[in-house]
Amino acid sequence: MNLPERITDAEERIRDRALKPILDLLIPDWVYPNHITGLRIVLVSTAIIFYLISTSLAIQFWVLCAAALTDFIDGPLARLRGQCSRKGAKLDVAADWYLGLWSGVQVLLTGLLPLTIIALMVVPQFGILITNRILASRPSSQQEQASTMTLGTAVFRARTMERLQFITVLLGFILILYSKVTSRAIWYRIGIGTLYCEIFIVCMLLFHKIARVVKQ
Repeated sequence: MNLPERITDAEERIRDRALKPILDLLIPDWVYPNHITGLRIVLVSTAIIFYLISTSLAIQFWVLCAAALTDFIDGPLARLRGQCSRKGAKLDVAADWYLGLWSGVQVLLTGLLPLTIIALMVVPQFGILITNRILASRPSSQQEQASTMTLGTAVFRARTMERLQFITVLLGFILILYSKVTSRAIWYRIGIGTLYCEIFIVCMLLFHKIARVVKQ
């Protein structure tokens, strides 16, 4: 097990241990992790409908906050109750993309996100996608993928740095929207700062991927 995986294991154990009392108290046994993930999809869809019918931004904002909250529940719940599955992991990734994309679109619609930040966020992400394709095409990567098929959901598990990247970009979008709702510039500045943190993280991930490509 390499260092990123050990860090991810430790982070998940700490987070699961901290959330266990709350989840045991608030989430009944008949609620499964996929129900929570599905709720996230429903909430994001509701936020989109609210936008289309011109509901106030404040209501849309709080619906997105509720959707974001579910992302901190389904993963720990699945691990704590032994309900992890490949289907659930894929559904979680799809729900995260859905939430992140609409939050970004919502921020763009406010006109508060500078084009330079958009470019700095998007370009490295494309670089990661390209390097992932290159790595996947290498024989060593294919052998590694085949050897990990028995791990099931571990193949789809986001590592700590990838999870941190998603959290920072989502938090940045939410804070920018909150600045629009409250008309307070301080939240906008904090949101922009958070997005710069995401840019730093995604650049680190890209450099790591490039190093792996060169090494292979």
